[in-house]
Amino acid sequence: MFTLSEEGAVSRNSQQNRAARKRKKQQRSGTRHHREFRPDFDAESLVFAGIEFAFGPSANAESLRRTVGQLAELDGSGPAAALLDRASRMLDASMDHAFGSGWQPAELVHAVRREFGARTARLTVAAIGSHASRTSAHKSAPEPWREQLDELNVGPDDAPARGRLSAWRAAENTEPTDIWTAILSLLGFCSYLIPMTPLLATPPKWVAGAAASSRPPKHGPEPKVLSRIRGLLAKAEATTFAEEAATLSAKAQDLMTRYAIDSAVVDAEAHTSLSDQVVTRRLLVDNPYPEAKVQLLNCVADSNSVRVLWHQRFGLVSMVGMPIDLDLCEMLFTSLLVQASHALSEAGGDRVKRSPSFRRSFLLAFASRIGERLAIAREQAGRDASSQYGKELVPIMTERTEAVGSVFEKQFPSVVTTSHSVTNAHGWQAGRVAAELADLSGGRERIAE
Repeated sequence: MFTLSEEGAVSRNSQQNRAARKRKKQQRSGTRHHREFRPDFDAESLVFAGIEFAFGPSANAESLRRTVGQLAELDGSGPAAALLDRASRMLDASMDHAFGSGWQPAELVHAVRREFGARTARLTVAAIGSHASRTSAHKSAPEPWREQLDELNVGPDDAPARGRLSAWRAAENTEPTDIWTAILSLLGFCSYLIPMTPLLATPPKWVAGAAASSRPPKHGPEPKVLSRIRGLLAKAEATTFAEEAATLSAKAQDLMTRYAIDSAVVDAEAHTSLSDQVVTRRLLVDNPYPEAKVQLLNCVADSNSVRVLWHQRFGLVSMVGMPIDLDLCEMLFTSLLVQASHALSEAGGDRVKRSPSFRRSFLLAFASRIGERLAIAREQAGRDASSQYGKELVPIMTERTEAVGSVFEKQFPSVVTTSHSVTNAHGWQAGRVAAELADLSGGRERIAE
């Protein structure tokens, strides 16, 4: 069981209901939304067509196909240039809306790919490129933003929006109906994006030439510590000796927890404001079996003073906690995900073990058992630390937990919890066995010179 964002719990129903209410309102006022499409179409009708395409009930499928067909016909006629210009401007405005709502480039592409597939994701990259050129993002955006542009292969050229859209359409080499299906889908999708907590300065707040100094101050372990952690994780992921991994795991998690406690005591002695130290990060969760992966992350987070929220529809997870806890929690989760994947591959073979139900149950069981092991190791480390620091340790750790909880609840006041059923007993048993052998060395080691 883990915390789920409210918009993820309601799935598409709310978007469909809003589209239906708007359609009925137009009908009562004597207008028909799905009117004959004209070359001099207005922006509102195109946006609403996109909303219907992205979220509309299946009953409108014929109307939507007709709209796409009319756009495709216009695309090959005299008004084609004006049509492309209008679409380019609207896509650019959609990027303004998305980024102004706290979304980042990689997150938007990830969510669109999950929803509509690779073609519309590539269109999103083209639209992001147009936005980056217009806003001089490669010179003015925060460094993490520019790193995302590099990962998306968005170069610092000055191509106009229409030029990027034309290049995308030419590269797709597909029917005009497919092109306009992607454009309408992206426009509709961006119209209903939920606001996200801004993790970086949004484009209107960028200052030309300030990008070099825009990265937030780095907290958490020193580079030397991170180097040791990464080396340890790489060894855990590469080992073929299950007994070796099992022997290391309990001690490793014990050291992880002690490292966190040591850091908490240092912070308390410095009398720093804990709420000011709490930060939010977001992770991208890929298919398949995203619920099992989020369950694994939640188990790691529970044992390491981090709160997690799953934005189910978009494949994103928000993590709230102290920077050092987030650093180490993320690295441990990544390592365990690799180990789970390896274990699942070794468990596969016959038809039953390759089935989706087996694999999903395997990963859910892996997460469940990992959570139990982490909790036991954390409890033991807590007892050991109490004998060292005495009764003053309890209020220190309680204050940190309350600070994280306060920030989390302020950001996400409306959430629901969810749980998952297991449908394959063989997969569940195999997953628990694999988790028993997993290496939990996520990096909270106290540094011994």
